[in-house]
Amino acid sequence: MLEKLTYSDPLDEVLELQSTYLCTKSSEERKKLGQFFTSPSVARYMASMLHKPRAKKEISILDAGAGTGILTATTAIHLLNLGCESVQAVLYEVDSAVIPYLNNTMKVIERHYHGLNRKFSFEIRNFDFVLDRPDKREMSFDISVINPPYFKYRLKDSPYAKAVSDLYKGDPNIYASFMAITIASLRNSGQMVSITPRSYTNGLYFRNFRDYLLNKMGIQSIHIFKHRDRVFKTDENNVLQENVICKFVKNKKYDFVDVHSSNCDAGLTSATTQKYPRSLIIDSSNNQNLIRIPESLTEANFLKQAEKLESTFSDSGYFISTGPVVEHRTRDFIKAPQNRKNLIPLLKTRNITPLKAIWSSKSKKDMCFKLLNGHERHTLDSRNYVLLKRFSPKDEKRCLVSSIYLADSFKEHQYIGIENKVNYIGVKSEELTKTEAFGLCAIFNSSFYDRYFRCISGSTQVNATEIRMMRFPNRDQVKDIGKKAMRIKNFDQHKIDDLVNNALKVKQGI
Repeated sequence: MLEKLTYSDPLDEVLELQSTYLCTKSSEERKKLGQFFTSPSVARYMASMLHKPRAKKEISILDAGAGTGILTATTAIHLLNLGCESVQAVLYEVDSAVIPYLNNTMKVIERHYHGLNRKFSFEIRNFDFVLDRPDKREMSFDISVINPPYFKYRLKDSPYAKAVSDLYKGDPNIYASFMAITIASLRNSGQMVSITPRSYTNGLYFRNFRDYLLNKMGIQSIHIFKHRDRVFKTDENNVLQENVICKFVKNKKYDFVDVHSSNCDAGLTSATTQKYPRSLIIDSSNNQNLIRIPESLTEANFLKQAEKLESTFSDSGYFISTGPVVEHRTRDFIKAPQNRKNLIPLLKTRNITPLKAIWSSKSKKDMCFKLLNGHERHTLDSRNYVLLKRFSPKDEKRCLVSSIYLADSFKEHQYIGIENKVNYIGVKSEELTKTEAFGLCAIFNSSFYDRYFRCISGSTQVNATEIRMMRFPNRDQVKDIGKKAMRIKNFDQHKIDDLVNNALKVKQGI
């Protein structure tokens, strides 16, 4: 039995209900369901992004993954402040254990409305939102404020993939399915405010979802957090994704998008705000429809200047691939560098430092790859490559970290091993020269390209898809940068930045 207390603010009681429920389940149990509960400050902020629907006597709310109901509660309170007199909410929650807490939360809001001579009604549906499909039940809504669950599923055998196949093809994460069905359930001019991983804004996996999203919804505003681990404080050890809060309106197009930026949830109301043209935020120059999010005017300035480059990485004649050595599949091949017979260097993330790949057979931490039968599936011919870390978290100082592998430095080896946490880069259909390798490496290690990449990447990975589409210097410019970069004996960020900025005519000012 839940203890009955007296509260002056209805949200205080709502928060007490959420806190009580969180004490009943471990973080591991919540993680299995993809549950990451919304903090009070984030919930209030998300609700505040809503505007009052026009000419509506009764406002309908859809909560796609209600939890204890804090998002619907804060939304309902905000609608009261906007002057709405009648609100109806439909709340989906698949976890039966949370239903009593959700019901009590809605009762709190119902009483609050009744005390102000307003009407609030609700229906709780203890079903899987994606499989139940409210849009298929001819249910439509004016507003949805959602914090959907996060987990990946298999496209081949998951019922979730089939459940949204009429909306878009392919989807590696349940949160995109939640967003898509929510969109389908909204009326014309309906509003959706979502807090989700940023990963859907880029990448090949989410391309079809982005097409569906941008075809149906207009982006009005985006809120980006500079630190990914300060949003879901009760689950901070589990949340590794970079999260964004976005407001969309159905069948609307906005010429400008407001971008807000704060350090964490505590700084939401004091976030910096900039307005950018839609064309800067959404890249429609290719079939990817990337959603770029500059954190500041400086990043936006770099993004604008990068857009002026006439070529892309791929069009300039370069390729990028992921290293073929997957450690858990090749354990029998990976050895410590003791007896060097039939062993080749295995380059891992730890070996990638700015400008130079560091590997030594004398280091206990450096590993080798043994040339057993079938090694050809996992090794590469020893040629000149530029290496780029695949995993460079947002909270690290740099996102792009690149080094050079020169075949001449490993003359005794015919092959080279590169793990799949490292990208390798070369020239299509020909050898990469030492000069051009230095040019590529200098560009990727420049502050200009690091900050440009942060605008277009919404993942914890440096994905090859985004690199291929980045605006990029032509090969003559790369070679010219390389000639000058070879004169820099030891890595110096200021020298690299000056070199690249001068060659590409990058202006530091806004």
